[in-house]
Formats: sequence, C-alpha cells, structure tokens
Amino acid sequence: MSNQSDKKRKTIFLIIIAGVILFAAAFSLRSLTVHNRETSGDGKHLKGYNSKSIYVYNLTDDKVQVDINGDERLPVASLTKLMTCRKALEIMRAKSIRLSDQCSVTSSAYKLVKKQNEFMIGYEVGEQTSWEDLFHAMIMRSDGVCANSIAEILGGNSENFIHEMNKEAKDIGLFNTHYATPDGVYNGEEYSTAEDVAKLLRVSLDDKDYYEIFTAENYTSARTSEHPDGISFPNDVVDKFKEYRSAGLKIIGGKFGYTPQAGKSLAVLVEKNGKRYIVVTLGLKADGKTYGHVDDVLKVMNNI
Repeated sequence: MSNQSDKKRKTIFLIIIAGVILFAAAFSLRSLTVHNRETSGDGKHLKGYNSKSIYVYNLTDDKVQVDINGDERLPVASLTKLMTCRKALEIMRAKSIRLSDQCSVTSSAYKLVKKQNEFMIGYEVGEQTSWEDLFHAMIMRSDGVCANSIAEILGGNSENFIHEMNKEAKDIGLFNTHYATPDGVYNGEEYSTAEDVAKLLRVSLDDKDYYEIFTAENYTSARTSEHPDGISFPNDVVDKFKEYRSAGLKIIGGKFGYTPQAGKSLAVLVEKNGKRYIVVTLGLKADGKTYGHVDDVLKVMNNI
C-alpha cells in the first residue's frame, strides 16, 4: 500500500514538474518573439495595432524581435522602390555608371506617372540632372517619374528591369515576393511580406550608396537651368516622425508606401538604447491624413 502511495505521489510530482517546464518554455518563447496575435472582430487588423502585418528585426543582435503575420503576402505599394533602388545600383556599377553622371527623366515615364496621378518632385523631361538626384527623389519622396525612368534607362525598358528585380528577389531569398512594376502602383500581380521587406533592407543597407540614400534626412538636387537653386526636399518618413513624441527612439531613415488597394505601408530604420532595428508595417487601410502605421512603429518599439 505504501509503495502504491509513493508511486502515486511521484507521478503527481512528475506531472507538476512537467507542467512547470512547459509553462516556462512557452513563456520564454513568447518573450523572444510575438507571432500572430489576436485579431480584432473583423479579422483584418491586429488587436492593439492598425496594420495587418508588423515585423521587427534586431540588426544589432541579428535576430527577429517581433513577427506578427510577417509572412502574410500583401501588396506593398511604394516599398517596391526599395528593390528598384538596389537593382539599379547593381546595374549601374556593372555598366560603370556613376551616381554623379548626368541623366534625365524619360517622356514615357513622365506621361505614365501623370496618368496614374503619382507624386512628382518636379524634374522635367530633358532636364539634365544626376542619377543621384533621381535616386534620392525616388526613395525620400517616392517620386514615380524617377522610379520609372531609372527602370527604363537601365533595363532598356520597364519589363526587362522588372524581370531583373524578380530575379534579384529570388537570389537574396525573398521567396514570398513578386514585383510587377518599378514603382509599386497596384496592378493585381505584385506582393511581398513584411519579413521579405525587412530582409531586403538587411542585405541592402550594407551598401554604402544605398545606406546614404535611405538615411538622408534632407537633400538638394543639382542646379539646372530649369531649377537654378536645385530642388530641396526632406525624407518624408523622418519628417513625419518629428511630429510624434518618441523618447529614446531615433529615426534614422525610412520609406512610406501607399495605394488605395495596398493601404499604407512603412519600412523604417530606427535606433533604441544603442541598438538598431528594421521595422516594417503593411496593410493599414486608411485615408491620406491618417498615420496609424507610424503609431504602430512607436507602439511596437515602446514594448521592446
């Protein structure tokens, strides 16, 4: 009888110990990475956040910090230009073209972007400016004419350049990404994920020229006869975050994206407590005056 009681007590003890171990393991895993949090009643947005997908990569410690639906395929709008920038820089180097060399936006790109009602910084067809000017306008202010002109000139045409973008995506491991335009204007075929966008930035920011373009806070283009003083503009992401209280958080660089179909997206490089992070948000359905994705960045970083 005593032996049976001892066995019973040992069994109960082992069950309790196993339960404690499982609980501790689950808690530790949750503290390392947040994945697929509850959604709100409509099932479209994450509870407590405005965006459909949020992904944070800790560059300093080389690890995923937060992954909330990071593998969900979504249109990314102008975040497409992050790949346009990467591939264009590669092609230029292969062709021995320097960023300081002169170029001009193309007539076909100008007409396309005007038809699509995209933003244009103001470069005119035939205006002799530099490649550096086009790249900064494309990333800092999401200029569609610059993105399409870069693709047409360096690819021979947009279709060839888009093919190279997709090849590059596969080469660097973006297996949930497909590009259909150089500028991200929605056509029903493009998609990526927050995880893939973060990976794209991780491998691209090691490039000196890419880093400078992505993190430039303000820029003034070359002086031309059409613009004697050049064209001056800020990085619209860095500029927007200045309106928010973000104690301890430094915004180093970033890129906004928006189309009615994709909603609002954001990719940003931030620094907190001496560590650097890439934060990507996708799928905020909102009008042009709403910046819920900025709120999401501040909230998720406040919890780190």
